[in-house]
Amino acid sequence: MPRDTQPSVNENAFLLSALRENIRLDARTFDQSRPVTLDFGDDYGVADVRIGKTRVLAQVSAEVTAPYQDRKFDGIFTINTELSPIASPAFEVGR
Repeated sequence: MPRDTQPSVNENAFLLSALRENIRLDARTFDQSRPVTLDFGDDYGVADVRIGKTRVLAQVSAEVTAPYQDRKFDGIFTINTELSPIASPAFEVGR
């Protein structure tokens, strides 16, 4: 995975001075959090979370299956994640 782009010297200096002065770019106070909304989808196990302008869609599902013959007491746990390239240049579509 490629490295994220590092901030320039000017961007770094701006961010540090903004932190010292308790200034945020989105006009919130320094200790104010973004509004959070949670919606449950029509299907069981679907949740849509919004934190300010950030959106996360989560889906949870489960399936009971017979264990492998050689590992009768072991289970299978799989996690799939899809990250949009709009979140970071390091993310590729379909990976």
